Amino acid sequence: MTGIRSVSINKHSEAACVIPFVLPFVHSPMSHSFFVGIGLLIVLTGDVWAANLSFAPKTLLLGSTPRSIQLADFNGDHQLDIAVVNGGGVNQNSVTVRLGEGNRTFANPITTATGGLGAWDMTIADFNHDGKLDVAVTNNLGNNVSILLGNGDGTFRTAVLYPVHGGPTAIAAGDFNRDGHPDLAVVNSSTGDLSILLGNGDGTFRQGTLIPLGSSPTAVAVCDLNANGVLDLAVTNGALGLREVQILAGNGDGTFRAQQTVAVGNEPFAVAVGDFNHDGRPDLGVANLASNNVSVLLSDTSGGLSPAVNYAAGNGPTGIRAASLTPKAPLSLIVSNDVSNTVAILTGNGDGTFQTAVSFPSGGYSNSIAVGDLDNDGYKDIAVANQGSITILFNTTTTTTTTSLQMPATFRVAPSTLTEPRASTTGPIPLDLISPIAR
Repeated sequence: MTGIRSVSINKHSEAACVIPFVLPFVHSPMSHSFFVGIGLLIVLTGDVWAANLSFAPKTLLLGSTPRSIQLADFNGDHQLDIAVVNGGGVNQNSVTVRLGEGNRTFANPITTATGGLGAWDMTIADFNHDGKLDVAVTNNLGNNVSILLGNGDGTFRTAVLYPVHGGPTAIAAGDFNRDGHPDLAVVNSSTGDLSILLGNGDGTFRQGTLIPLGSSPTAVAVCDLNANGVLDLAVTNGALGLREVQILAGNGDGTFRAQQTVAVGNEPFAVAVGDFNHDGRPDLGVANLASNNVSVLLSDTSGGLSPAVNYAAGNGPTGIRAASLTPKAPLSLIVSNDVSNTVAILTGNGDGTFQTAVSFPSGGYSNSIAVGDLDNDGYKDIAVANQGSITILFNTTTTTTTTSLQMPATFRVAPSTLTEPRASTTGPIPLDLISPIAR
């Protein structure tokens, strides 16, 4: 029997067949010994992420003047649904959900009022531990946050409002005090601070700490930058000349301390988290509205961030996500541009660098973006919130599985008898001399 093993050779290979073999060598007239070469024949197979991405666009009516978009399974059927926050129009100050069928079709819209004014951004979590997803919405004009507890069918209970500081915009969920319940971090753009609402585990919240920030903060992301098991916050500050990301290190009790400030592009507007270089630490991608680029900040071994590297990303980037669009691919950065009305994709190389952005039309005034597999084909799709509609870019990229033959560059030749010490010989392997090792 031939000794064949299937193993993983690298993080992007699907599998590899490793075949040991012996190589008969010539008789040595000096020692009357026969020399035998031993080596491995390695056949690699794996998915290669495609350089030429392709998408099939579809326009979907969903809400009115959607400002924020998220993908989640609200009715427990294992199909992603689409939810938007409506900031204006006939459905202003509401959340609209369209349940996904998994075949590129969606059920009729379901709209629930937020009960506040100036609905802006949302985050999704199970706030009361009933197995049904809930929604938290910031109300920019009402200076509060609406909590909508899910019924498990795409509808929600009547919203309950919790006060925060002035002009709340961005919001993110995480367990900041390690009690097992989701908490909320709310960016207040008018008062330049951040409110923490601590979850009680039953869908209600209590006031936490208030953290001063820079002038007009715009976005917040949750991550564990220093790998201590405690969640940290990354906040963008973009007004009055500030071009920075501020890192707030979590103390594990719902409070935070300032840790680091890193310069980025002009008017940072959104932030995404992902491991861009496969070192096991979270990195950041920041969409800069005024400088029309993306800043990539890699984590360092001390728990901080390295200086930003900037990549052009289109005109007016307002939203950003980190995702693998094709199987086995490194993380890419997907950016919505509300001036050029495009989605820009910066394909990741897996080492923390990115390729030149490739743009796709996305509709008018693209202001928020979400990524997920909406049609269950294993490839991530892109949903963009535009003024008055949603554009879905269904991923039609084709990836191919390649097979390559990798040989050792050299091999060691050893004598079959050890009667005399001899120097070893190395050299390339002639393919016609390979024979499998019998078992």
